[in-house]
Amino acid sequence: MANPRGGDNSQLHTEVFEMLLEKVRNDAYPSTTQLDMIEHMLGEGEVEQYADVLLDKVRDETYPSLDHLRRLLSLM
Repeated sequence: MANPRGGDNSQLHTEVFEMLLEKVRNDAYPSTTQLDMIEHMLGEGEVEQYADVLLDKVRDETYPSLDHLRRLLSLM
């Protein structure tokens, strides 16, 4: 991914992805905006990481979020 200022944005992509994923992991009710951002930037190697975070949230709830379940289904 090219940077308008020159250089490579892969490090920035990784840092932003990991930061957002950590926020989602630690928040009982993660922001749909943050989830949308993660899904927009997902690369092949990141789908499994994101799915694992959502699966952990769904497993831990008696009545899991329908939004989280729909997001998981969309990753299949």
